[in-house]
Amino acid sequence: MWARFYIKDLRIIAHYLGIMVIFTALIMTIPLLVSLVMQEWETSAHYVFSIGLTLMAGAVLRLAKVNTGHMERRHAIAVTGLIWIIGALFAALPLWLSGHYGSYLDAFFEGVSGLTATGLTLVQDLDHMSTADNMWRFILQFLGGQGIVVVAMALGLFTQVGSSFFNAEGRQEAVLPSIAKTARFIWVFSSTIVLVGTLILTGLLLVTGMEPIRSFFHGLWLTIGSYDTGGFAPQSSSVMYYHSWPLEIVAMFFMCLGAINFALYARVQQGHWREFIKDLEVRTLGLWTLGMIAAFVVALGAGHILADYLPLLRRGLFTIISATTNSGYQILTTNQLTTILTSGAFFLVAIAMAIGGSAGSTAGGIKALRVGLIFKGFVLRIKGVLLPRSAQINTRYTHIGQHLLSNELLSSALIIAALYTITYVFGALAGIACGYEAIPSIFESISATSNAGLSSGIVNPEAPVILKIVYILQMWMGRLEFLTLLALGASLLLSLRPHRRITQQQRTPGTRRQGRGDA
Repeated sequence: MWARFYIKDLRIIAHYLGIMVIFTALIMTIPLLVSLVMQEWETSAHYVFSIGLTLMAGAVLRLAKVNTGHMERRHAIAVTGLIWIIGALFAALPLWLSGHYGSYLDAFFEGVSGLTATGLTLVQDLDHMSTADNMWRFILQFLGGQGIVVVAMALGLFTQVGSSFFNAEGRQEAVLPSIAKTARFIWVFSSTIVLVGTLILTGLLLVTGMEPIRSFFHGLWLTIGSYDTGGFAPQSSSVMYYHSWPLEIVAMFFMCLGAINFALYARVQQGHWREFIKDLEVRTLGLWTLGMIAAFVVALGAGHILADYLPLLRRGLFTIISATTNSGYQILTTNQLTTILTSGAFFLVAIAMAIGGSAGSTAGGIKALRVGLIFKGFVLRIKGVLLPRSAQINTRYTHIGQHLLSNELLSSALIIAALYTITYVFGALAGIACGYEAIPSIFESISATSNAGLSSGIVNPEAPVILKIVYILQMWMGRLEFLTLLALGASLLLSLRPHRRITQQQRTPGTRRQGRGDA
């Protein structure tokens, strides 16, 4: 039986969505302050207008139900699923007013890309964008990387139904005593990483001769883009703009940090560091990444693109790390990706994006944990073929403790992997239908669904409107890993059907027949 949403349920959902919209307005004060400090007066006016409109919308939504009463799990799932889109609608306001987007849809695309930590962009003339607007883009990625609802929980919101919000965002493990404490750990840990990364990258940029205030902002933005595996860059040429291999090394380090499950960091903090080394997800991700790097470097060498070994290794290492962690930073131009790379190398980058990083991290994709579980299940089935039918076989794995691989867990991993694959194919077909070549269409579809951000050039302001909408849906579905949105969509559709009232006699038909016989 499917859960239906009634008017009272929709009012509760609207109330909590209003809280999140107001929260979005409050976060907008950060770029507003930046615009005032940098004396970007026109941009300041954009944020004052956007904050006012967003606050009014949030207040109206909250008035849908003043006394909310008990909030159920299905309400939490609905709020979590919808806030990524509704939040992006309001986040797009100052971006649209900036004049760097061809339409409101393009700015909305940017908002969804930021909140889902994807990094695909439709911005125009990025190199001359204001400091405040760039700050807003990276704030969206920071919120998206941690999970916008997780950030809200860390600040004290939604503590009573925290587990429902936490799971609906695609996070499963809460290793601290409560969901609220887990959310605060993620927030504090990530903020510390961003602070350290900003100091390091600011110092590197100062050494290269960049002025201090610009070095600070670029250091902050690159740290957020790397650690939150977002991929937005403050310059149109991405990381290539800096021509600095030390900066690339630091960026890769923070990309790898962001692609690891937050729960594992909590376990290490608790003294269980051996679990980190033995963890199935970490081992799968490590072996997969090393294999992809080796194969990609060989493919680059076979194509005779680069003659020297060190540039070959540098570009191969950075590209695969960026793809595997779904960071989206590029050290090869779009033209090099599509025309100079061999088809094999191009395919390897797409496959690396499709798998992605760890579950419960800032990365997207199918996830290394599911790949590891599917491989273990495959081996288990092979053993079952060779052994007698009466033999009882099972396998265990290490991931936040010791676990037995159950059929239910294996089925869940296979279902999610299948949903990602189906969506990859759907997006590729959409690109082909819009007149693009098959290989770039597949690449772009995988990048959008895996929240990776690498682009073959299809995502641009001149792309068809229908394709932009398809990619928005893919980014949204990939970020929430499908099941939350599928459950929400099914419940909303069924709620539109007329509700048939069931009488007491219909519930007990046997009794009714007996009464007629007696008469």
